[in-house]
Amino acid sequence: TGVYILVFDTRELLDLNTKAESNRYLMFWLRSINMHAPNASLLLVGTFCAETQGKIRTVDKILRELSKQFSSQIVTNENLVYFAIDNRERLNIQKLRKAIELTARNDPAMKQEVSIRWMAFLDELLSHKKSKSYLTLNGDVSHIACKLGLSRHEQEIALGLFHERGL
Repeated sequence: TGVYILVFDTRELLDLNTKAESNRYLMFWLRSINMHAPNASLLLVGTFCAETQGKIRTVDKILRELSKQFSSQIVTNENLVYFAIDNRERLNIQKLRKAIELTARNDPAMKQEVSIRWMAFLDELLSHKKSKSYLTLNGDVSHIACKLGLSRHEQEIALGLFHERGL
């Protein structure tokens, strides 16, 4: 699982010239998060809400329609499906921080104990990101796991956990 935050510009969602592109952007990320981390919590965060203050319900209606198939993942903000913030005016920033912290604390995966060798395995896999475009499962990944003393079974469980968390 995990916690994902999808940030978007509320002005673009409301502007007729940018609405279609904004909808495509949101759908791309909603689908991607759902595909890679279907059990993760998701907070939708709309920026520039000071400029779109009177349109909070309109934005909420648009988002509800776009995100209805992902509603089980979305963390709501009282009666809204998103958190309307404004960095310049500092509106609702503290509320968003508290929601993120509470969501993370309540995530059962955050309480799961993980072997230090699994953490080293993940670190080693991620360290190859810059030098290689992909790793082979039976070659590179197995070699790294073996070097760290992980059995084939343990390697598969660790990889499943990493995938589940969207890592």
